[in-house]
Amino acid sequence: MSENKLDAVVRTLTGKGAARKSRKAGRLPAVVYSKGQDTLGVEVSPRELTHILRRPLRRNVLIELAVEGDSTRHVMVRDIQKHPVRRDLVHVDFVQIDPAKEVIVQVPVTLQGRAKSVVAGGKLEQVRRYVTVSCLPTIIPAHIDVDITDLPFGSTRTAQIALPGGLTLQDDPALSVITIKAPRGKQGTEEEEGEAAAAPAAAAAPAEG
Repeated sequence: MSENKLDAVVRTLTGKGAARKSRKAGRLPAVVYSKGQDTLGVEVSPRELTHILRRPLRRNVLIELAVEGDSTRHVMVRDIQKHPVRRDLVHVDFVQIDPAKEVIVQVPVTLQGRAKSVVAGGKLEQVRRYVTVSCLPTIIPAHIDVDITDLPFGSTRTAQIALPGGLTLQDDPALSVITIKAPRGKQGTEEEEGEAAAAPAAAAAPAEG
């Protein structure tokens, strides 16, 4: 059995009143959107879904939704609503997907090491914490590691992030992901700035699992 399997039952009633009754009974109201099919209202266990969403892939996880009286559907989370104070789940939207077709997701970027330019007095800022990629839902990494040890002063752009195999960048390739500002008083030449913008960022292999 898949560790990301989630049991669901079909909701026969809709509306805010029915949703409140579901939550009062300890169930989480949800809907499943499927291309070319009617939207399906279901109820799932908020505890089981929360447990799945706490795993490394977070909302990028591929879930096997076992609907009672229906076939198992492969879904991903499209939207989550939480209580404004308690922060517990109050509603979730799933979208049914084909595991054999690519999806577009945002994957976190994690920085590894310490840049030599930072050691020399530079100030590092991670401008973007995610990159948008397309890939099969079965190979989405939990994060993309970037080794920043040899990064020079200047900007590292999305096009310079080495992606794991099977992933295709969907962001504007010119967007900055990391910037390292030179310390005050150090003026870089145009040639140095050009080299900084063109230098590729060394990235690690995809996360295991």
